[in-house]
Amino acid sequence: MGRARFGAAHIMDWIVAFLIVVPAFVLYLKHSTWIIDYVVWVTVFNRGIRRYVDWLQGAFNPFSPISLTPLVVSGLVFLMVVQNYRKFPPSFQKIMRLFAWALAIAFGVGLVRNQLAAVYALAEYVAPISIMCMAALAGGNEKILDRWVKSIGWAAVFASIYGWYQYYTIPPWDAFWVRAVGFEGYLGKLKPTEMVVFSTMAERGPFAGFLSFAVIPMLISARWRNVTGWGSVALILATILLTFVRTSLITIILACVLYPLLNRGKNTLRMVVLICVGAVGANYFLGKLSSERVNKRLRTLSNISEDGSYKGRIIIAQRGLAATLKNPIGTGLGSSGLGGRVNTGTMDSAAEIGDNGYLSIIFSFGWVGSFCFFYAFYLVWARVRAMERAGLRNESLMMFKALFITGAVVLMAGDWLAGPSSAVFFIFTGFAANPKIAIERMKQAAALRARPALA
Repeated sequence: MGRARFGAAHIMDWIVAFLIVVPAFVLYLKHSTWIIDYVVWVTVFNRGIRRYVDWLQGAFNPFSPISLTPLVVSGLVFLMVVQNYRKFPPSFQKIMRLFAWALAIAFGVGLVRNQLAAVYALAEYVAPISIMCMAALAGGNEKILDRWVKSIGWAAVFASIYGWYQYYTIPPWDAFWVRAVGFEGYLGKLKPTEMVVFSTMAERGPFAGFLSFAVIPMLISARWRNVTGWGSVALILATILLTFVRTSLITIILACVLYPLLNRGKNTLRMVVLICVGAVGANYFLGKLSSERVNKRLRTLSNISEDGSYKGRIIIAQRGLAATLKNPIGTGLGSSGLGGRVNTGTMDSAAEIGDNGYLSIIFSFGWVGSFCFFYAFYLVWARVRAMERAGLRNESLMMFKALFITGAVVLMAGDWLAGPSSAVFFIFTGFAANPKIAIERMKQAAALRARPALA
């Protein structure tokens, strides 16, 4: 099986990439908030499109320009952010500068050490951070927030539908890619119902992570569910089981438990009922599926300390900590995760450290870059807590808090902050960091309450 050669033989790659990017330029020129909806869909589906194009051409292109379309589209979003920089409050400008310094340091080191892989890895961070900035620019407009969250939900639904198609048929373009990158065996056998589902993404982990964060708001509130309601929720949850990623199930349960706890008990009964119904539904579903592999994978949750994957993560954490202490500069973007593994078409890289998100970030960003990166998140959390003490509490802010704590825990299992998995989180982060409309309403309400007393 041949590798791609740059030239006329692969002009289709550039044509498809051009067609993907053109709508983004139109939305950019119109300064439309729909560009966020578009960047999410491009990020979710571009790898699936790339695999299909590679299959049509009969050669795997590890550096296909189609894979760069999320970087180009998110780059346009970034330009919109820069053009409106002075519209952000000073507190959020500081957060933006911290993220910029972190990415600049990691990208500079990565470009020297990892060459083009650093560019691919940069796309996975630029997209969600740009989304966060645009969410902050919206100033707490709940209609825009709801539309973006629902758009991500629809992307999750369509990716799930394709996941089931992939599970039962093994499309030839997916099989072609699995063989080309050497994932056969790792993702299971290339036979119907015997391969792990990764849908339109490059790995089962990012796919499961995206689905889990997409479905959490849908479980929490009806305002974030699309027209198919609980049917979409059930479809997404069932698809997660086909990925064999237990962390995603833990993520969903943890967020559903934390939300009522952080929201003074609101929706507690609903969350308890949902978890119970979900457990019963999953048990029934697994019985119908008759997949011993799925059942065996989930049974390890009852005795996680004896699981081989869990023990492997402990070893990775120990070795990874030593590696980060020896390398204060870091290895740069593209040294771990998908930038260093999938896009090069090999499993041999420092990507294994990606099984611990904290270490993966420190390993890539170095000490200084990591400090800037994590300190920026701390400032967002501190700002939300300050607004909460001032009396501002709404559904969006409480959703951010639940996702923030859940994400901090799940980060120990992998760097979900890079790529489509984090889109929902960064949308709520941006809105939580600058809820201008909610603050103005709170001030107006306070002024109205004060008028009788003055009279």
